[in-house]
Amino acid sequence: MTCAKDAHVVREADMPATSLSIVIPSFNAAATLPRAILSCVDWVDAAKIFVVLDGPDAESQEAARCVEGVQVIALDQRSGAPACRNAGLARMTTDYVMFLDADDYIVGSFLLDAQRVAQAQAADLVLGRFAFEWPSGRREFREPLDEYGIGDNAVILRRWLLNRYTPPCAVVWNADFVRSLGAWDEALAKNQDGDIIYRALMAGARVAFGERGAGVYVQSDNPGRITRQQSPRALSSQLMVLDRIRSRLDTLPGEVAEPLALAYYGVARHAYTAQVDDLAETAERSARELGLSGEPGELHHTLLASALGLRGKQRLTQKVRSALS
Repeated sequence: MTCAKDAHVVREADMPATSLSIVIPSFNAAATLPRAILSCVDWVDAAKIFVVLDGPDAESQEAARCVEGVQVIALDQRSGAPACRNAGLARMTTDYVMFLDADDYIVGSFLLDAQRVAQAQAADLVLGRFAFEWPSGRREFREPLDEYGIGDNAVILRRWLLNRYTPPCAVVWNADFVRSLGAWDEALAKNQDGDIIYRALMAGARVAFGERGAGVYVQSDNPGRITRQQSPRALSSQLMVLDRIRSRLDTLPGEVAEPLALAYYGVARHAYTAQVDDLAETAERSARELGLSGEPGELHHTLLASALGLRGKQRLTQKVRSALS
């Protein structure tokens, strides 16, 4: 993507939102970094945008300087997105922060609105509007009130477990609250954003909703995308995140057990497909211990899994897909 330093025009405010920082972890993201940065500079001082390179990367470092004043931090070696986010969090000094992935971007006055909402409601985090942007360019918008209703923490937790989530590009945090949680877990290979949200909700976070602008969550066909990875480490990370919730289950409303069981079942399906049977069996056992019976899902899945068992059904599905590809 070409870098046009004067491509942004302030639309609503004479000055950017100076109490907000943007932390952008970057790994081989030179193509999309300029778009992410330029989407923020109408609302945030350039000096409060921190691009954290996940290891040395000259091309991305150059792309990050699309706007003068952006701060670039390079980790000595590849350490993962959570380490990048924590490095940026350690450097910033504003009251609020957004952790924006390098392939996503902001539209409209989202950042200004989220900061105003956070200040007015003394919120620990603000969940805003967002859009899935598909490879065709089509956008599919989501409204936080439609996703979470009244915004009760238990409701949000249940919805998130059922894959009704808000991506990082539509979440603004109180920076001190993130620090109080212990920041991002650098041991996790997957679902790091789910983990920090779960910990926030279980810690009693005050949640508010934004109404203006949107974060754009860009979907990719890249098979190497983190969200598609089902390595043993990624699957183990997903289990670790769910186990943390389970360890607190006696302090949470009873309605959390059912969606938690379904989340474990989802991990089991992926693990059986990836032939990581030990993790799959652990996940399925946890789902059953939480009261899950039968084989939930679409009718064809239910019938096959009931006849063959979950492991057998996932293996058969994998063989059929391989034969057809």
